[in-house]
Amino acid sequence: MFDKRLMAMCPESKKYIVGNIICQWVELMMNAVMIFVIANAVEKLYRKEMTVKEMLISLAILAGVLIVRFVMTKKTTQMSYRASKTVKRVMREQIYKKILKLGNTYREHATTAELVQESVEGVEQLESYFGQYVPQFFYAFIAPITLFVLFGLAGSFKVAGVLLICVPLIPGAIMMVQKIAKKLLSKYWDQYAKLGSTFLENLQGMTTLKTYKADAYKNEQMNAESENFRRITMKVLTMQLNSIIIMDFFAYGGAALGIALAGKTFIDGNLTLQSTVFMILLSADFFLPMRKLGSYFHVAMNGMAASDRIFKFLSEEEPKEKTARLSETGLDIRLSDVSFSYDDEKQ
Repeated sequence: MFDKRLMAMCPESKKYIVGNIICQWVELMMNAVMIFVIANAVEKLYRKEMTVKEMLISLAILAGVLIVRFVMTKKTTQMSYRASKTVKRVMREQIYKKILKLGNTYREHATTAELVQESVEGVEQLESYFGQYVPQFFYAFIAPITLFVLFGLAGSFKVAGVLLICVPLIPGAIMMVQKIAKKLLSKYWDQYAKLGSTFLENLQGMTTLKTYKADAYKNEQMNAESENFRRITMKVLTMQLNSIIIMDFFAYGGAALGIALAGKTFIDGNLTLQSTVFMILLSADFFLPMRKLGSYFHVAMNGMAASDRIFKFLSEEEPKEKTARLSETGLDIRLSDVSFSYDDEKQ
């Protein structure tokens, strides 16, 4: 779920990832403040204790919170972009340098079409990995702990504890599909590269295929490979859909459990109306960060599958540098009985 090789290759992205996490955490706290103000207003309205001055103060606080949330959301997007743009540049530079080192022998390790796909779409997949998945990976564990403390301060560590226990069910579901996803995405990229290689080869040799009337045969071959690619793509989408259903079940089921427990605690007289409304409105936030991580997980796995192919190419053995030197003196080079011909004219 976390590739240390990619992080080691782009250490400058770490500060933007940390910034992304901080911005999301501040946004969470602003959301908690907003819900606390709303819950307080609900209780005072219920008890008919709300004054005009208090109402105006609450509206002013809500307006300030919304402005801060807007700024944090914008900053989060900027941090995501800055974290991902570096890795794309570095990876493409590494691929290009590797091709230069391999020289003409690079075709022995990968086709031109494969390298184009890995350098373009494969590297683009890493944008989501660095910009979205990695920050969300850490934030998804920080957010429930933060909410656990807030719920406890609000009046019920029992409700907070039950919600916190339910949170790990989502990463458990993610780990269940990880092995299946890794195999499927590996096959997906293999078939994708094969289809791209065949298309490029046929396109470059179109004149030859027409000359020898082999275009119909190649057309059937490409249709078969396209069908194989369609099937593996549908398998990947099916796997993603099934895992999303499982994660939604745990996420929204856990939120419903939290709401029910908060309601029961209120009925038993162990919670104030303000605390109950606060917990009900904020219960879903226990699970949404982890649920969001699950959504990014599939994109990240696609990027990691592409990175595996890139790292495999980057680790290919390079031809040894020629170090032998011919002596500048004592060389006796002779050409005898040498000729060439062109259009039957011998020279």
